[in-house]
Amino acid sequence: MNTQQQTTYSQSKKIELIVQQLSSLPTLPAVAARLLQITVRSDTQANEVVSLIESDPSLASRIITLATRANMGVSRSSASLSKAVVLLGFDAVRNAVLSIKVFEALNRPEYSDDNEEFDRVGFWKHSLAVACASRMLISHIDSGIDPEEAFVCGLLHDIGKLAVDSCLPKSFARIVQITESSMANIADVERKILGLDHTVAGRRLALKWNLPEAITESIWLHHQWVQGLPDAVQHQGIVRTVHLADVLARQMRLGYSGNHYLPESAETIAEAMGCPATVIEQISRQLPEAISQRASLLGLDDIDPDALYHDALSDANTELGRLNEQLRRKNQKLTQRSRYLDLLCDLDQSLQDGQSVVDVCGVICKLWFELTGCSRCGVYAYTRDELIIEGAVKVDEKEPPSVFLVDRTEDPQADTAEPLMENLTAGFAVLPVTSSHYWFFEQVAPMFETDATVMIPLRSGRDTIGALLWQTNQSPDFYRRQLREMQTFAAGAALAVRQARKQEQQSLLCEQLAQSNTQLQKSQQELLQKRSLAVVGEMACGAAHEINNPLAVVVGRAQLLASKEQDSQQRDTLETIAKNGQEIADIIRDLLEFAQPAEPAPAVVTVAELFSEVVGSLSKLTKDKSIEIQTQLDDDLPELFVDRRQIGLALTEVITNAIESYDEPGGTITMRAGYNELEDVVNLEVIDQGCGMDEQTLRKAPGPFFSARQAGRKRGLGLSRGIRYIESSGGRLRLDSQLDYGTCVRITLPVAQVSAAQERAVS
Repeated sequence: MNTQQQTTYSQSKKIELIVQQLSSLPTLPAVAARLLQITVRSDTQANEVVSLIESDPSLASRIITLATRANMGVSRSSASLSKAVVLLGFDAVRNAVLSIKVFEALNRPEYSDDNEEFDRVGFWKHSLAVACASRMLISHIDSGIDPEEAFVCGLLHDIGKLAVDSCLPKSFARIVQITESSMANIADVERKILGLDHTVAGRRLALKWNLPEAITESIWLHHQWVQGLPDAVQHQGIVRTVHLADVLARQMRLGYSGNHYLPESAETIAEAMGCPATVIEQISRQLPEAISQRASLLGLDDIDPDALYHDALSDANTELGRLNEQLRRKNQKLTQRSRYLDLLCDLDQSLQDGQSVVDVCGVICKLWFELTGCSRCGVYAYTRDELIIEGAVKVDEKEPPSVFLVDRTEDPQADTAEPLMENLTAGFAVLPVTSSHYWFFEQVAPMFETDATVMIPLRSGRDTIGALLWQTNQSPDFYRRQLREMQTFAAGAALAVRQARKQEQQSLLCEQLAQSNTQLQKSQQELLQKRSLAVVGEMACGAAHEINNPLAVVVGRAQLLASKEQDSQQRDTLETIAKNGQEIADIIRDLLEFAQPAEPAPAVVTVAELFSEVVGSLSKLTKDKSIEIQTQLDDDLPELFVDRRQIGLALTEVITNAIESYDEPGGTITMRAGYNELEDVVNLEVIDQGCGMDEQTLRKAPGPFFSARQAGRKRGLGLSRGIRYIESSGGRLRLDSQLDYGTCVRITLPVAQVSAAQERAVS
């Protein structure tokens, strides 16, 4: 199972768990559930509805209040539940009861303190605003729909948020916090954290409660684009109305919705639905009063229309203040970026063809000095394969930058150029200088104050090719908000340095061509060697099949005759025949293994394990010749993924040759291992101070059947076979030797195969 599959599986399990928790929410109150059942029947009588509502005195009072406020001829003095039910109608009564009971079910006191981030009062104000707006809009969008049905659909459109808050209060608190801090759409944050949003959660709850389909679709699809609703949606008119009402309520900042994303204005959406913008303007004026009249029906505190306007205006002012602050910061950022853009333009205009690296460093130094107003500034460049550091320093406003050149090749503490950049291997940052720059303060600019100097790297791709240093009274944290702009300029400066260096390198093209000819000759020799190996392989394969069968007969018969021969002299002769025949068989086996080496069986192994096994297998030989083997391993060496036996045999052959290079007993062999992070390989070295090889011997050494020792020489397949083993694991071997001074064998093995093996193991 790959990473993407694991993520998908984990996400589906999380969603399944959330759905199970939604199933644990309380069921729809009994009065509302029963009312839904009887009001859908065609034979329902008014007295059944009245009897059901009378079982809940509080509910009966609210229904009478609804009829009174609707001006249906029901006065407070002559109010009766029967008259209210008849005048309102079953659908209006059902929707009113459903609104009241859902509000009570999902607004329980025990949930009120679970999520302090979630403003439940503000949420219900928003829901009531959407409900009232839906009731007022429906006649302009779909006159065939009962306004009270639109009201309840608008009121319940966001119950999914209450469902998620009730099931997962801590997760929902985090969702609300992230939404408010980033001013995002709460549905996007819900999907990112939970895997589903409140529209899906609300739909699950509506299906559990068996709510009418119009309510379920409004809960599920009220965020959908009004022109993009599929034909399968049965109640498109009411869904679009709730969508428009939701946008209008959020646009007027009535209550709390948690959604700060408004792709289009309510007027634009209304016009797309065939509703004039003047209607939106009229409803906007009437909406606060309508919310106030409906608030008491749901048991909310009395809502003052003026207070709604005041709260909306306050929220708008807060948002305006936030936007003004963002604008101020953006202007500040743009001004800052403009300065750095001008700096890059000045750099481009100041560069000329044919400038050297130190000239370019001088230009960079001058421009940075003028930009920052620092007291001292320096720029240097270097390459990894050399310890020649060149650059420029500016310490006076009136004087031009002075160039410098530092040769650290004779510095005993400068084994590589890496220490120069020990603090610059991480991401781009403004850093204080460290002791790794002692050469700069001692040899280049002793007038710089070390504690007051900071630096940024000059990088080209992944390579750090230099740094820019300046003296300042500001800490590195002061430049944190300028890092991107500083990084951009540093990249431009690094590019200028790199181009200057390439121009310098082009002047050495003739010498490089001569070196290329030498390299070409070497490549031709290697190609000839590989062709020779291929010919030997084909010859060995053919010879083995032709010789093995008759040779087996000869050896077998000789052994049989020797076992029956009584004459000792004849028996010795037969045994000699069998012995030499077996020697021929061994030669053929070696030839076959050289020509067709076994497929590598890679496995994870450490360099320390390889070295230990090889040294252990040669302990007798080293003891007999009084040879000391020293191992030097770098820290944190990565594991290899190679054929342990084949690489072990190759190392054994290399070390055996190193031991035999000492004509007299005694000597030292050094085995080193280090990690080359740039090429992602492990470098192994086997170094001896033995007899060494001349140029001709060094050229022939990797070939098969070659041995520099004539007396008692072996078959000469060991080193060439070892090379094939190393190459089959993706590595390479190189010989460096000088007659009478010793030999160094360098073996490179890749480590990328380790991660590949791990990926195969996981999948």
